[in-house]
Amino acid sequence: DPTVDALEVVLARLADVLDRVGPQDRSRPTPCSDWALGALAGHVVGSTDAFAAVLAGDPGPVPARVPEAEATGSRQRDAALRCVAGWRAPGARERTYVEVIELDGGVRTPDPVDGALLADIQLLDAGVHLHDLTRALGLPDLDDDAVQAAARAGLASARRVLQPGIRGLAGFGAPHEPPADATDVESLLAFAGRAPRAPG
Repeated sequence: DPTVDALEVVLARLADVLDRVGPQDRSRPTPCSDWALGALAGHVVGSTDAFAAVLAGDPGPVPARVPEAEATGSRQRDAALRCVAGWRAPGARERTYVEVIELDGGVRTPDPVDGALLADIQLLDAGVHLHDLTRALGLPDLDDDAVQAAARAGLASARRVLQPGIRGLAGFGAPHEPPADATDVESLLAFAGRAPRAPG
């Protein structure tokens, strides 16, 4: 399944990026304007935990946040393994989920929601935040083949999730026009309302 394959890549890369975050980095600004880096890291790890819990049958509502000091690469890696295993379980994407994940900013996943859309929501959120964290740390944009393929799947998910009237409610800005030679990562970021290319 291309969505789950992309999630496996993105969730693992998030763990690698979080390994680079130290206490001194938590106040850094991020492209996700409502959150400094520490808060965004707490959301990323909490979201992965929350999706894993819902896939395991937690009745919810499940908060998608952990304390900043607990938003580590190792915790993300553990949650990612549980989450991907949950998505790869037979019938996971065909189920209807009534559990609610409480994302930050008052955003909640729909109730009920079919599994295919829930996977799209997770891939959109995780895929964009992977690049938010990378840029906030001042690291080069990730652009290897696996990440580009994941971004291609993420853009397809974003187009399914960000229907008219949903974009603002889901915390995403107006789309940008991607450069003519945009990579798949840049096209995803532009559609999600981020600057497609890092400054400088």
